Amino acid sequence: MDDHGTFEQLIQFRAPANLSKAIGRAAGKRCQSKSDFIRQALVDRLQSDGSYPLGEQQYCLVRGGELVSTSFKPVKDPDGGEWLPIENEDDQPFDPALHWRLKPLPLRLDGDRVVRVYPVVPKPVFASKPLAAGVFSVSGAMA
Repeated sequence: MDDHGTFEQLIQFRAPANLSKAIGRAAGKRCQSKSDFIRQALVDRLQSDGSYPLGEQQYCLVRGGELVSTSFKPVKDPDGGEWLPIENEDDQPFDPALHWRLKPLPLRLDGDRVVRVYPVVPKPVFASKPLAAGVFSVSGAMA
């Protein structure tokens, strides 16, 4: 459920009644509130457009080819290290309707950039198989 203390900004918009019902059904399928569903849909869309709205740019301190630490507020390193922005990437094309994004892999230095890779896996597909007249078996895990 929503924790009202976590979100400091209320955003309201008008929508036709059928859209509200559709959002409610889609949210229910994911065991989410309407607010959670809308919030996640907006974040997914913004990220697919190249915007990362949920946080500031994160940086990684690189010293001698080694990843030393991360910070949202880099400061000058007295030992000559360089703060590089962390770039987030998926390990394959991501479609929120078809895939889950898993916990990221450890950071890696890729030339002159630091990369955080998110593994992408397909969501389970449910298939029904007829057993006898009027009897069906459903395979696949519940999401």
